[in-house]
Amino acid sequence: MITDSLKKIISYSWKNKVVTAKNISFDLGLEKSTVSRNISKLRGKNILIKTDELSPSNLGGRKTIVYSFNEKLGHILGISVEQGGIEYVKTDLFSNVLEKKKIVEKINEKNIAFILREIIKNNEDVLGVGISIPGIIENNTVVFSEALSLKNFDLEKTLLLDIPIFVEKDSICGATRYSLESKNIVYFQLSVPYYVNEPVGFGVGIVIDGKPYYGHSNFSGEYKLNKSIYNKKISYEEFLKKSVSLDEFFVDISKKIGQISSILDPEIVVIGGNITLISGIENLRDFIVEQVYMYEHRKMEIVIEDAREFVNAEGAAINVLKNMFLKEEGIEYFCKKVILNE
Repeated sequence: MITDSLKKIISYSWKNKVVTAKNISFDLGLEKSTVSRNISKLRGKNILIKTDELSPSNLGGRKTIVYSFNEKLGHILGISVEQGGIEYVKTDLFSNVLEKKKIVEKINEKNIAFILREIIKNNEDVLGVGISIPGIIENNTVVFSEALSLKNFDLEKTLLLDIPIFVEKDSICGATRYSLESKNIVYFQLSVPYYVNEPVGFGVGIVIDGKPYYGHSNFSGEYKLNKSIYNKKISYEEFLKKSVSLDEFFVDISKKIGQISSILDPEIVVIGGNITLISGIENLRDFIVEQVYMYEHRKMEIVIEDAREFVNAEGAAINVLKNMFLKEEGIEYFCKKVILNE
């Protein structure tokens, strides 16, 4: 039987990673006998693992047993879809990346479903799938994605999976990747299209007090830049081989980033997207610092992402984990899958 107490202890243990019976009892307000009984059940299913024993105090008493949540008990698949290709990661239950792969191919409404099915088919052992998509997302449906030429595209019905799927906009996934350490985040997703003479995509993922902000109409963070990084029609792969000064582009984009960052005043401002592949992108940080009002008096970190990391894919995986272990419906699914083996 899956009780409310058991679900609370699972959520608490996942969030804290390392726990003791005393911590659980005190923080959750549960009786010691209830905690002891549920810990035994979770140890029996290998969800909690005994990792240490702490010596009793000088006043005597029993040793304190330390337990760790077993992050190796399952896997999560995080997929990032962009116009120029797909990146995906497989993580453990603490979002540590175990595998990652990249597919370079122009993605649109004609091939997206087939490619996603193939990726998921090759990773059948996962407990859930998170998908990052550029555009307006609502209830696992791509309401509109200009980059991928999608409109009212229900990914959940299209893929017909027997495991949970969580579809989220790319910039929110980027911000979510940092949400395990910070509560107030502004993530700028700068996506250079397949042909670099087309406008650069400019999306903003906003997390306030640990929760994604979507706005009244679900359009928060959506903005049309109407500016490209190069005036000739060549692919992004070809452009990366060229030596081109982007100072003019940096001046323009940093003004917009600086204004938004000044108004929202987050803990961390992150520049992500495939623009981070460009040589010299680290110079953008200096341009942004100049545009943030009274930057020297703020507790604000500005980060240019490492292009080698699959940030949106990781964020998509973390989105699955947060839904699975911090929401009752997700915890119930985990219990049925892992404890009841249903």
